[in-house]
Amino acid sequence: MTTETEEVPLFSNVSRCFVEAVRRSMRVAGEDEDGAPDALSQTDLAERANMGRTTLNKYLGSNSEGTNPDLKIICQLAEAVGVPPAILLMRPQDWASLGSGVLTFFQAMSDPKFKELATELQSLDSTTSPRVAEAALRVGKLLKTVEDSNDPRVSQELRDFRRASRVSIATTAAAIPFRLDGVATSHLPALLTICSILGTTTAKANQ
Repeated sequence: MTTETEEVPLFSNVSRCFVEAVRRSMRVAGEDEDGAPDALSQTDLAERANMGRTTLNKYLGSNSEGTNPDLKIICQLAEAVGVPPAILLMRPQDWASLGSGVLTFFQAMSDPKFKELATELQSLDSTTSPRVAEAALRVGKLLKTVEDSNDPRVSQELRDFRRASRVSIATTAAAIPFRLDGVATSHLPALLTICSILGTTTAKANQ
């Protein structure tokens, strides 16, 4: 169970990344006279986000680190700069994991075993959370991001990390939304590859 003292560094990190992401997005969220991307002023951002300048400054001003915007504020600012809300909360290591996951997927597609598994995943008959988690662990084993957490030949610290990675990969994959307007099984090979990378990164961060 995560304690309050363990949550503080993660919150501080994500809080800082949120502010920085909004500021970076503002640099190109506007348009110049020719329609090219241009900087968006705080006044324009506040107007787009339907909030006052004072409120916006509370979240983006020089003393904003550690400020805790609620989900409504995050959604308003995300819509105002034109990005999915989750993008504003991603840390550098999350972006790096996404990049690594994409590269790993393209490299893995040259492996006949992975291609066979990918074909099987695209016709998965059930997308319940347990089935998707199980599929993610199969991908992880093939990619060697899921390893034996009971191997006596390795240190206890490494066994603990492997166990944490396994749980994180499974739970990350289980969060994928499957519905008519959401993710299709054709996306599974790529997404579960990304989950297998994100899971190991999250496990490291939580140790």
